[in-house]
Amino acid sequence: MKLTATRWLSLICLLLVLPVAPALGQSTTASITGSVVDQSGETIPGANVVAIHQPTGTQYGTATNAQGRFSILNMRVGGPYLVRASFVGYQTVEKTGVMLDLNEKATIDFQLRPKTEELEGVEVIAEREGVIDANRTGAATNIRQEQIDALPSISRSITDYARLTPQYTGGGSLAGNNDRYNSISVDGATLDDVFGLGDAVPGSQAGTQPISLDAIEEFQIDIAPYDVRKSGFTGGQINAVTKSGSNEFEGLVRYFGRNESFTGDLQGEGTGEFSRQYFIGNVGGPIIEDELFFFVNAEYVTQKNPQNTGIGPGPNNFQISGVDTRDYIDQVADISQNVYGYNPGGTSVISENQDSYKFLAKLDWNLNDNNRLTLRHNYVKGLDDSGLGRGENSFDFSSQLYQFSSVQNSTVLQLNTTLGDNMFNEARVVYTRIRDSRDIGDETFSDVTLVPSSDSQIQLGPGRFNQANRLDQDLVEITNDFSYVRGNHTFTLGTNNQIWSFSNLFIQDFYGQFEFEPLESDGDRVISALDAYERGQPTVYRYSYATEAAGTEKPIAEFTAFQVGLYAQDEWQALENLRLTFGLRADMPIIPDNPTFNPTAYEAFGVSTSSVATGNPIWSPRFGFNYSNDYLGEDFETQVRGGIGLFAGDPPFVWISNQFSNTGADFVRIEERFGYDDYYDGPNDTPGRRFVPTDLGENTREKLPRAGDNALITPVATTEINVISDDFKYPQVFRTNLAIDQQLPNGFAVTLEGLYSSTVNGVTFTNLNYEQTDESKYGRPIYGQTVSPRFTNALLLKNTNKGYSYSGTIQLQRQVREGLSGSLSYTLNEARSVNTGSSSRAISNWQFNENVDVNNPRLGRTDQALRHRVLGTLNYRLEYLDRFATTVGLIYDGRSGQPFSWIYAGNANGDTQSFNDLVYVPEGPNDVVLESENWESMNAFINAWDGLDDYRGGFTKRNIDMGPWSHQIDLQISQNIVTYQQQKLEITATMENVLNWINDDWGRQQFVQFQNSVAWDFSGYVESADVGSELGGRILTQDDVGKPIVSFDESNLQETASDELFQTSNIGSRWQVQLGLRYTF
Repeated sequence: MKLTATRWLSLICLLLVLPVAPALGQSTTASITGSVVDQSGETIPGANVVAIHQPTGTQYGTATNAQGRFSILNMRVGGPYLVRASFVGYQTVEKTGVMLDLNEKATIDFQLRPKTEELEGVEVIAEREGVIDANRTGAATNIRQEQIDALPSISRSITDYARLTPQYTGGGSLAGNNDRYNSISVDGATLDDVFGLGDAVPGSQAGTQPISLDAIEEFQIDIAPYDVRKSGFTGGQINAVTKSGSNEFEGLVRYFGRNESFTGDLQGEGTGEFSRQYFIGNVGGPIIEDELFFFVNAEYVTQKNPQNTGIGPGPNNFQISGVDTRDYIDQVADISQNVYGYNPGGTSVISENQDSYKFLAKLDWNLNDNNRLTLRHNYVKGLDDSGLGRGENSFDFSSQLYQFSSVQNSTVLQLNTTLGDNMFNEARVVYTRIRDSRDIGDETFSDVTLVPSSDSQIQLGPGRFNQANRLDQDLVEITNDFSYVRGNHTFTLGTNNQIWSFSNLFIQDFYGQFEFEPLESDGDRVISALDAYERGQPTVYRYSYATEAAGTEKPIAEFTAFQVGLYAQDEWQALENLRLTFGLRADMPIIPDNPTFNPTAYEAFGVSTSSVATGNPIWSPRFGFNYSNDYLGEDFETQVRGGIGLFAGDPPFVWISNQFSNTGADFVRIEERFGYDDYYDGPNDTPGRRFVPTDLGENTREKLPRAGDNALITPVATTEINVISDDFKYPQVFRTNLAIDQQLPNGFAVTLEGLYSSTVNGVTFTNLNYEQTDESKYGRPIYGQTVSPRFTNALLLKNTNKGYSYSGTIQLQRQVREGLSGSLSYTLNEARSVNTGSSSRAISNWQFNENVDVNNPRLGRTDQALRHRVLGTLNYRLEYLDRFATTVGLIYDGRSGQPFSWIYAGNANGDTQSFNDLVYVPEGPNDVVLESENWESMNAFINAWDGLDDYRGGFTKRNIDMGPWSHQIDLQISQNIVTYQQQKLEITATMENVLNWINDDWGRQQFVQFQNSVAWDFSGYVESADVGSELGGRILTQDDVGKPIVSFDESNLQETASDELFQTSNIGSRWQVQLGLRYTF
């Protein structure tokens, strides 16, 4: 294998951090439970149990009950703890080195001996409980600080660590569900993208993370927790707690960096110039020893992405065939300036910058022995230059550039209280404020697209979706959990209440949008796109404006939503080795506000735009169990765990906001298409009629034509409405799991786990404005007309109970032994739904849901379902010569391909939408009318794909076929050197996609764009009038009426043979290296 210079440089950087000898070389807490017995095994009621968090001196205490059992709740995560048991007349016994995971309920038992006997000493608990843990019921994964530090992650995101869960299926998805159905919380504060415009976390649209990874102490990922305190998801929950100060002053400074020199080529092409750098600092310590502690984290991340696409001849440059491209671009700029009075911006190299600023401050205060107060504030600001697209086939002037700004402030105040020996309370108040906006600059103009030729496009002006786009979010959470320990029962009574306030401004085409294509007369190009632009003769015009009833130029969707949650739970230690959990949760969503009423919509569709879904309660009963037994031997403990219950989550609130934004009474839309005959009376009519006014750059909105202003525009504007069924309930699933964990020698354990979910309240979208008028020969509904011409679409969001998912996992794990730990798992997944809900817009969720009947969609595989996944992790730490330690962390992730659908090119159901209709698969050549007359090729293509061949004589299903497997190995090597007074210097090198570094053809991630592929073209159905005519090489008969008329492209068969059907991920298929430096003091 030939190594390039950059590969050698990357290898050297990895080797530099290998050992070199000197000169020679949702809850935020944890708990413990257990029993105290004497030397004969009899229980000791009234024994004192004290747990001391050694880094801070914080003490937690209780006494054993009549059964000799004790429980201490609301303890700080981490450790180490010293746990002490004592009783009059008996020797005090201590256990030290106890470490507690997030949400863990560790079991620690004591046997006390009379003072007359010799004391055996302090028992050291060297390891955490790991897989065999009486608190485990459902599928869950804990990710500790040592794993965060050791395992590779270039993106340094919370969701990146979700992949360590076997049930993770990519893209932030857990258990095959859209990441919108996940919940993320940090220190008990909701930190997911509740509105639903980004990638699961707030700030993602600005390219930032909601918190610095160096501020995180530990993660927990839950798929099926049967603790009723955990809610807000139907996918999975990612819960994290932040670090805290201790009695020692500690801190770190850290740097990470990478650029194009540390990124591999793909098919001989580099990534282009870029750089990304992280600057991080932590500091924590005591303000008052044993009483008041602080922790502070700061992070600055900057990325620069120069857009250096040139104009004219040259590799990767923008070029228009047959013309001087530079001169063409200059003419566009001149027309914009001289005709319309608008400066479209520059064409030179522009760097799209992405910057984020994070700051977290935390105080932990031991008010007294029974009360502990935590105050934490997290600030994140992300700025992202975006909107500029330049490449071989498209070129944007700099006026298309906008800056996305996201500012988040989140404050948590939590009080943990111990009331006597058996009562505990955790109270928490959270306020989160998020402000997202798009800055398009001071100059306003319409979004303009010129199409000089079929393979070229030029754009200028602010993008149509950015012209009026802003979102303000405020969230208040109030939670209180009271726990009462009595006998072998721990009773919990709690409430979790949320108040959301949203202000969403989104008006597409607020400043209008024009498209200029060549104007054709009788099939000949008569007017070029450039001349049409100069003469103000667009082929497409779009514009949205407020009605008089709105009372404002920019109608804003503003509403408040509440959710009141109450729950009760009993955790019963029925036997020494059997723990049962029973719980019931009730959530009541309330929306007190109402959108504007549209009487025209009510008359047309019988639905009220002002009626909202509110007050529909959601009940979530749950049961979990954990049973363990050492019948195979003391070191071979077997654990059986599982549960059954209902889990409910919030919908993306943008779906609710859509109803407030799209009432049809607040603003209306114009969308018109024009041709040559609209502007010219004949070949000598020059320059024809102008549609776009000159000097549009001044007072743009005042000059844009509205309905009735121009003879070319319909006298009545159309609009779209979004409504929600009155009985709509928030998403909910029934979920059950069963698992067996078997302890093996040398720290190994094997797990078999099955997980099944069934939809209780899913989502589906229906377009009320489309009316079925016919049906094809094979049963596809045809929507031949609209109910009301006043509306483009009337979209209804409602519930469905169709859908399910399941997974089966076998996993081998090894707890840390002699510095080595790891895991290896295989998971079989499946997930089916009616609608994946991948978009923020109702129209997109409806029209891009590939199906046979767009208004009554069938069950199909979700976009996130990966059938097979193999996951392996390895973590090895070698300490030597008292001052050196080398850590190697490795992740292998092998997955079956992304699913995709087979669709028509064309509109097969009359809904005006192309590329969303699943194909009918013919059994023989006469099942369809094949215009291309190439049945042998078409038949060979069908035979090549199971998703077609298995469905001959019927319709294929959504996402029925799969792309190629992907294999990725990520590696991190860290070298630690102890310096002055036990301070440490750490050098790290992280490589993603090691396989691609080894071989250019390995580590590729391939997929089908938009997760659908055209099987063949559709041009219509055979009608009665066609009987007797010749088509597709045969005479049509009465039996052919209603059959689809299709054409098969031979190149599809060639793409199948050569794998050209699949696209290769530009970044994901390259190796990348990131270097880091950390100094800990």
